[in-house]
Amino acid sequence: MNWKRVVVLATVVLASAVGGYQIKAHAQQRFPASCYVMVPADWGEYRGMSTGTGVVFEDKDGTIRVVGKLPCGIDREPMTVPQVDVVIKRK
Repeated sequence: MNWKRVVVLATVVLASAVGGYQIKAHAQQRFPASCYVMVPADWGEYRGMSTGTGVVFEDKDGTIRVVGKLPCGIDREPMTVPQVDVVIKRK
């Protein structure tokens, strides 16, 4: 038998006996929120977000408010109330 074949065969046998190389998944790290935005409670419930329009809120009367840009500070402190870009009221 060839010396290289013996070494390869011994390596394969040893690796299979030990269990071989196993890939382990690590849990994802959780990072704190980078920004906190405060919106008034009277704006109502959050209804969703769109890349084209912004963040949408609807109050109990059906008024819809769309916020295009959310203010964010570097120190993660709440900033001023976001500026509403569009208000849609029901008659």
